[in-house]
Parts: sequence; structure tokens; C-alpha cells
Amino acid sequence: MPDSYRVISSSHFDRDYKGLARRNPLAISHVEVMVEALKQDPYNRSRQHNIKKLRGVKKGEGQWRIASGDYRIRYDIFGRDVLLYSCKHRREVYQE
Repeated sequence: MPDSYRVISSSHFDRDYKGLARRNPLAISHVEVMVEALKQDPYNRSRQHNIKKLRGVKKGEGQWRIASGDYRIRYDIFGRDVLLYSCKHRREVYQE
């Protein structure tokens, strides 16, 4: 089955990802699981993923959040594209 959505990472996400990989290489498996889930179901219509739409956040600022373990990815959905904004530990993600 081909991927339904195209996942695009921002430069900020890439920096977060590299820093996370350097600090905790085991976190990368959580990130990979979340990215695969976003390729298939970024709106969480299947209710299989820990995804929430954040209140009070405008489009372009990471309106959506997916979680796996202690890690979070903030993203937005534009048509068939999922733009990843940040990838951080849960204690850091909402401080932006």
C-alpha cells in the first residue's frame, strides 16, 4: 500500500532530530514509529495513535502533536503534505 501522505521535515525539525540522536540514540526508534504513523493517518481517524490537535495554536505553528514514549513531534497538515516542525522530549516541546 503506497503512503497516503508525504512527510516533509523543516530545518528546525532536522536540527531537533540530530540533537536528539546525539543525546539519546534510542529515541530515534520512537521518532521513526511516529513518522510512519503520520504517513498513513496524520488526522488519527483510525484512533490507533496518540495524536491530538492542540488548542490555541495557529496553522503554521505546529497545530498537531503525536507522541511516542517521552517524545513528541509537532506538525501541520497542508492537503496531502505533513510538515514536521519539532521533535523533542515531552518536557521541552511546549516551551516554544
